[in-house]
Amino acid sequence: MIRSSLKNFAKNLVYLFIPMGIFYLFLLLTVFGLAHFLIGGLSTMLSDLTSLIHVSVEDSSVSVNEFLKYAFGQIEWTGNYAAAIRQIFSTAWLKNTAMGFLETLNASTENFGENFSAIVLKFKDTLVAGVSVAAVICAIGVVLANFAARFAIRRKTARRNFKKFFLAHTVVPIVQAIILIAFYILFAFIRFYSLLALVVLLALSAVLSLTASWVVHSDKTVKLKEVLTLKNILSYLGSVGLIILLDLALAAALFAFDALIAALLMVPIVIYSFCIADVNTDAFVCSLVEKNAAPAAA
Repeated sequence: MIRSSLKNFAKNLVYLFIPMGIFYLFLLLTVFGLAHFLIGGLSTMLSDLTSLIHVSVEDSSVSVNEFLKYAFGQIEWTGNYAAAIRQIFSTAWLKNTAMGFLETLNASTENFGENFSAIVLKFKDTLVAGVSVAAVICAIGVVLANFAARFAIRRKTARRNFKKFFLAHTVVPIVQAIILIAFYILFAFIRFYSLLALVVLLALSAVLSLTASWVVHSDKTVKLKEVLTLKNILSYLGSVGLIILLDLALAAALFAFDALIAALLMVPIVIYSFCIADVNTDAFVCSLVEKNAAPAAA
């Protein structure tokens, strides 16, 4: 399995464009969706704040006028006008004036602070909802990219057993994610829990991958215990380890060039890489099937 990892990685490299295309499409949808929530929420917040401040200023015009006189009275208008303009646009004056203006409204207008906070919190809730939707869209893109890459790489076998293939190669990644979260929570109060959860996840990933390949390709000629052996599990982990090292080396090279490009390229590359790791288990189970079928044919 370890030896075939590099061979399969290079042989099927053209299929890297499949997870790239799907992931980038959903990433684009994610960006536009997040921008929609952000712009819409920001527009609503600014509109509500403008209305609130307008009404509050009318209710407390005397206090506001006195504060503005005080704020602009801090500026030296005589002599150098360029210095006065620089003082107006300085960060400290703008910040102090804005904060003082809001404090004046809060002190002179009933429930201004509560209404102001409610508007800001509403925008925060909108932004959180937008981020949540964007995360779901992005996650769907990763799952679809993962399945499409697996299907393309093992297209001949998948076409012959599409139902089993679909179940095995959509359920397994979801189960792996659930197991990772479950063990992360389980070991949350144990020192080095992250490393322990990772080790458990990798071991279970090997079992799940071999079992999924057995479900799809065994054709009832190979027993599960022939597939789930310690040697096969270690071989799977070895191939995953090799792929992780390759991905880390590539990520380091890309990161040295540009961090954003590295992030955009590495996600589909990682998806493709782990598809190759699981494809190796498919090939192994298929070889067992052919080996068991040969004596029967003879």
